[in-house]
Amino acid sequence: MKIIAITNQKGGCGKTTTAINLSAALASAGKKILLIDLDPQSHASFGLGANLQAVDKSTYNALTDNEEKRRKLSDCITNICQNLDMVSSNILLSTLEQELKDKDDAVSKLREAISSAKLDYNYIIIDCPPSLGFLTFNALRAAEMVLVPIDMSAFSLMGVGKLLGMLELIKVKIGHSPAINAVATLFDNRTKYSHTMLTEIKSFFRDQMLRTVIRTSVALKKAAANGISVIQFDKSSNGAIDHIALANELLEAEGAKEFEKALRELPMALPSPAIQEPVNKEVDFTVNAPDAREIYLVGDFNHWKINEESRLARLDDGKWVKKMGLEPGKYRYKFVVDGEWTIDNHNTDREQNAFGTFDSIIKL
Repeated sequence: MKIIAITNQKGGCGKTTTAINLSAALASAGKKILLIDLDPQSHASFGLGANLQAVDKSTYNALTDNEEKRRKLSDCITNICQNLDMVSSNILLSTLEQELKDKDDAVSKLREAISSAKLDYNYIIIDCPPSLGFLTFNALRAAEMVLVPIDMSAFSLMGVGKLLGMLELIKVKIGHSPAINAVATLFDNRTKYSHTMLTEIKSFFRDQMLRTVIRTSVALKKAAANGISVIQFDKSSNGAIDHIALANELLEAEGAKEFEKALRELPMALPSPAIQEPVNKEVDFTVNAPDAREIYLVGDFNHWKINEESRLARLDDGKWVKKMGLEPGKYRYKFVVDGEWTIDNHNTDREQNAFGTFDSIIKL
């Protein structure tokens, strides 16, 4: 079961439209889908005709700690059409952050609700609110993949940096790092401006940019107004064709990962000649920070985890050091100095990462 959060703090970028119609397209491909409306505005619920469901069986009820209102996530699921189920939302969801403000596990409520429900789906799609607050953090915490719809406007990339910063924070604080992909939306093939913006967006996201482009389509608006997906409304429309292409691209990527996994596991099942173990090289990582209270070394070599094993030792001269035995290869890494993620100032070899910031690079 793969969990995908669809989010962008910018409104009007086609986020909910993508959530609804990607879910429907995956369902039409025979995959079992659960769409979770995590937006108090309930646009996804309205767009699939689920906004009139019982108010005591909503996303709020699945996440609240109020014993009188709390429900199991599985009890809040409504069937929309073949292979597509939904947990609808309502305005009560906007009160959840205040209700859970003193709870230590508040940002993991959605993740816990999903894991405890023992659901049988191929994909769970989460439609996030157009903000980077408590609810979106819950979605990012639960997700394995984050899909960012980017429309063709001058403001399209303004909020993306903050979203990437939040994802990097999640990685530092709790060691969770969902994959990030962007998809171009509201593309008008007739205008030069759309083509210019698409080029800029592709340049920004690089390998994280999906090849599918969602074109503007009147059918998308008409389908939402009728409370059905564009797949049901008009499967021959550009809106349906593009969302089916998006679903196929995700399915192809998932299939490629499964194939790569099988290839990696194949040598384990077959007899193979003895291979000489690579010789580890000891590397000294140092930071000059006499005023620091604690420093950690995180990178590819320790799965970016902050723990006692990744803590640097403080020397008398104010320097901090960590010795690592590493196999030959290329590694990304950073230091976490009193909670702030920083690159290695003594190493000029660095590369941009998927979050829009830079990692230090070491090659052995």
